[in-house]
Amino acid sequence: MPFKPFPILLTEPSEPPPEIKHLINKGDYRLIDTDDTSEACLLIYNDRRLNLQLRTTNKPLQLCIDFINGKAKHRRQYGGGKNQPLAKACGLNKHPDWSILDATAGLGKDAFVLASLGAQVTLCERHPALYGLLADALDRATHDSSVADIADRMKCIYQDSITHLNTYQHINSKLPDVIYLDPMYPERKKSAKIKKEMQVLQYLVAHNSNNNELLETALKTAMHRVVVKRPKSAAPLNECFPSYTINSVNTRYDVYVNS
Repeated sequence: MPFKPFPILLTEPSEPPPEIKHLINKGDYRLIDTDDTSEACLLIYNDRRLNLQLRTTNKPLQLCIDFINGKAKHRRQYGGGKNQPLAKACGLNKHPDWSILDATAGLGKDAFVLASLGAQVTLCERHPALYGLLADALDRATHDSSVADIADRMKCIYQDSITHLNTYQHINSKLPDVIYLDPMYPERKKSAKIKKEMQVLQYLVAHNSNNNELLETALKTAMHRVVVKRPKSAAPLNECFPSYTINSVNTRYDVYVNS
């Protein structure tokens, strides 16, 4: 089901990146006025960056994707290189030239780590707000000398992942070596405090009911392997047991090897 046009507020005279303008012109975003307080969730372009604001709590939550500073910078510098669990699960420790399709891009954190390790990464995101945040973050990153080479290895596609994976059957295109899935975790009980980013993701996309179909489609499409990120104590996605697993502190990576 297509999403309704997502509200966006432009609060400064400087123009947003071309992709954001394209989504406005295309009708995927609808412009709202500064005095419009009726929207529970909206995008705001301010200070040359795109933010998402969630107004469902007493204190509105603000979210912006930043591939240059903060946690992205720290993980880029101190993340453990190709021996970290994510990289090993995706095979980059032995196959540094493998291409990766992140079929559940979300906030792009893992995709950025994989690209920082040299992988060519395609991010697939179907939600207009999340796609806009990713496109804006990549645009800023391409203009920053410290991460421009990493951003150049990242390509973001605005499409449903299953639809995108099915296109490989109809076009003469190289299949991705690795398909990476990070399904939305089941919503925690309200008594458990969850991070701001997860609150926003759960509000926007909730628990994705087509994860099972996505795994099945990915297994038919990936050239070498499918990697699924799971909570450490969770059952395998779709009760499909992996070839092997790689554990990290709070999560694990289920690796499905295609022979």
